[in-house]
Amino acid sequence: MVIGTHTLIADKTDFSALRISVIDEQQRFGVIQRGRFNNKLYTSSSKLSDENTSADVASDSETFMAPHVLAMSATPIPRTLALALYGDMSLTQITDLPPGRQPIETLALEGNDAGFETVFQMMRDELMDGGKVYLVYPIIEESEHLPQLHAAKADFDSIKQKFEGYPCGLLHGRMKGNEKDEALGSFRSGETRILLATQVIEIGVDVPDASMMIVMNAERFGMSQLHQLRGRVGRGGKKSRCVFLSSTSSTLPRLKVLENSSDGFHLANADLVMRGPGDLLGKKQSGHLPEFPIARLEIDGSILQEAHLAALKVLGTSNDLSLFPRLKVELSMRQPLCLLGD
Repeated sequence: MVIGTHTLIADKTDFSALRISVIDEQQRFGVIQRGRFNNKLYTSSSKLSDENTSADVASDSETFMAPHVLAMSATPIPRTLALALYGDMSLTQITDLPPGRQPIETLALEGNDAGFETVFQMMRDELMDGGKVYLVYPIIEESEHLPQLHAAKADFDSIKQKFEGYPCGLLHGRMKGNEKDEALGSFRSGETRILLATQVIEIGVDVPDASMMIVMNAERFGMSQLHQLRGRVGRGGKKSRCVFLSSTSSTLPRLKVLENSSDGFHLANADLVMRGPGDLLGKKQSGHLPEFPIARLEIDGSILQEAHLAALKVLGTSNDLSLFPRLKVELSMRQPLCLLGD
């Protein structure tokens, strides 16, 4: 067994007799990365097949066996979900919360004066009740090109003054490893009660008594990122809240989807409808492609699922199309007869 990161995709890495591959946080990998990894899986299986064939020790069923691939994600990207719905991947959903967890109350607000006043009062109430608060920012330092964006380092002093008496910490990607560990350790121990951070906390951070998160300029994050960030709170027994602050009212509808659902599959499906499935035969991971539509999932999704179940039923009965004459006629209009065994 080998456990690793993106290093396993490197050219120098090779596999032998690989039978199963498990990919966690699948949405973090790009199409090219996944394609490179899949090619490695195929190559290792081909090598094994050649070795077994030459040694004449494998049965027909063992001559070539592609590894099983299990991909896990709280919120699949549109392209991955589309592949699952079109039938190229099997799909299993885990709908229950882990033991001891409570649903997270979610709010999407416009980041105007009234919105910030509401949020800061919620923060005070949470801190007085013994909670810990994440403040998540899209950038580390202010940008003259994006003046509307709040920045973690720029807001640090003002948050300290506004919440005097509650120690604050700072965590971002430019910090050294030991500095990150120290900042997170202080927050976990309670030495700091407010942590200003960037999306570095999106994955792998577990502070069970963190009970509130506020995401600044939430429209700058993808739906998958926001759902993952929200999962940093509500990890203990305390009821938790998450607030998404939007720069403009026009971006609120997308955030309201998160306010109304904590189901990762539902969110992924909504993201698919809004952003499009991308290019299933290429590299684009989202977007509507009217020049090559396979089907409109928001319209034809139920038909696709019915067709997928019907295909499984046919294949489960027999792969001899002569037993299904009407199906064979329909297929013959779309495929050469030589491919249909005629």
